[in-house]
Amino acid sequence: MTEQQHMKMPGAELAGRWAAALGAAEPGPAPTWLRELRAQAAGEFRAAGLPHRKVEAWKYTPMRAFENYELAAAAPALATAQAFEVPAPLCDRAIVVDIRDGVLMAPPAGLPDGLSVLPLGAGVERFEARLRRLYESVELQGATRAFAALNTALAQQGLVVHVKQGLDAGRLLLRWAFSPGAAATMSQFRVFLLLDDDAQLDLVEQFMSSWGGVEPTAAGLNLVCQAELGERATLRQTRVQAESDQALLLTAMTLEQAADSRYVFSGFDCGAALARHELNVRLAGPGAVAEIAGAFVLDGQRHTDNHVCVEHRAPNCSSEQFFRGVLGGRSRGVFNGRALIQPGADGSSVRQSNANLLLSPLAEIDTKPELEIYADEVEASHGATVGQLDETAVFYMRSRGLSEGEARRMLTGAFCRAVTDRVQGSGLSGRIAELLDAAMPGNEM
Repeated sequence: MTEQQHMKMPGAELAGRWAAALGAAEPGPAPTWLRELRAQAAGEFRAAGLPHRKVEAWKYTPMRAFENYELAAAAPALATAQAFEVPAPLCDRAIVVDIRDGVLMAPPAGLPDGLSVLPLGAGVERFEARLRRLYESVELQGATRAFAALNTALAQQGLVVHVKQGLDAGRLLLRWAFSPGAAATMSQFRVFLLLDDDAQLDLVEQFMSSWGGVEPTAAGLNLVCQAELGERATLRQTRVQAESDQALLLTAMTLEQAADSRYVFSGFDCGAALARHELNVRLAGPGAVAEIAGAFVLDGQRHTDNHVCVEHRAPNCSSEQFFRGVLGGRSRGVFNGRALIQPGADGSSVRQSNANLLLSPLAEIDTKPELEIYADEVEASHGATVGQLDETAVFYMRSRGLSEGEARRMLTGAFCRAVTDRVQGSGLSGRIAELLDAAMPGNEM
C-alpha cells in the first residue's frame, strides 16, 4: 500500500498520531528479545494502521470512539494512581490486586505457597522462557491485530500469575479502576496466567471506576491476557464491566489448554461507551473443556463487541458458547462466536447459543455463530435469536399486581439469570445480578 493510499484509509489521521506517539515512547528495561519484539510490533502498527469497516472482524466496531484518545506512552506515576478511591470488591475471601489508571499497585502479600503474583518485569525474569514463547506467539501483522501490536510495543505495566502443580490457589480479584475525570488516554496492560498440571485458580476481574455522583472517567484500557493451562488444570474467570459511559475497554484473551484441562468463563457488560472483547481458546490436549458464557445489558449509545473463537485441535474435547443480550436506547451489541474443529479432533462436542432482547426500535444486534468442522463423529449445534419480550408473560405479571415497568424489568432480569446463575459463589452471582438489574433499560417500544 502506498503512503497516499494509506492516508486515505479511515482512521489514518488517528493512526498517524498514535504512530508518532510510539516513536516518542520510552521502551524501559527488558531483555534484548523483548526490546526487539517491541520494535517489531511498533513497525507492524506503523505499516498497517488501525482497523476500519473493510476489516471483517472490526466492521461493526465504531473507530470514531477512539478519535480523541491519545496513547499513554509512559505509565503515570504511582503516587498519582493511588490518589483516588475505588469501589469495594465485588466478592469476599479473595486476594485483591489493584490496577489504577493502568498502573499495578503493590503486589499482595501473604500468598499461599506455590502462588506467585508478580509485576511484569519480575515475572519475565523468573519465567523468561515461558513468557518469551507466549509473547512471540501473538500475531502482530495487519490492521486486524493493530491493538495487539500497540500493546506489545508499549505495555510496560503487567502482571504474571503462576500456580504451581497441584495447588488450588483460591480466588484472585483484579480490581481495575480509572481516576474520576481522567483524560482520554489509552493505557496498555499485559497479564500472563500460568497454571501447571492439576492447578486451580478462580480469577475475578472487576472493571468499575466510580459510583453515582463521582465525575465519570473518559480513560481507556487496552488489555492483552495470555494463559496456558497444564494437564487437568482448571481456570475459572469471571469478568464484570460496569464502567462509566465515557470509558473505553479493549480486552484480548488467548488461552491454550492441555489434556483434560477446564476453562470456565463468565463475562458481564453493563457500562462503558465501547467495550470490545476477543477470546481465543485452543483445545490442544484430548479431553479439554471450555465453557464460555456472557451477558450484556446496554442502554443509551453503549456498544459492546464479543468475539469468541474456540479451536478444537485434539479428540474428545467439548466447548460451549452461551450469550445473552438486552439492548435499549440506541445501543448496539455484536456477537461473533466461532468453533473450529480441526482434522483429527474426532469426538468433539460443540454448542453455541446467542439470544437477544431488543427493548427499543433503535437498538441493534449483530449476531453470527459459526461452525467449521473438519473431523468425524462430531456433535454440534448453534443458534441465534433476536426478539422482544413476550407480551403474554408481561400481561400475566401485571395481573399479579406488578406495574408494566416492574413486569418488564423482572422478565428481562430473569433472561440474564441464565448466565449469572453459572457464576460460582452465591454472593458474587447475586451481586452481578444486582448490577445487571440496575442497568436494565426502560422499555421504549
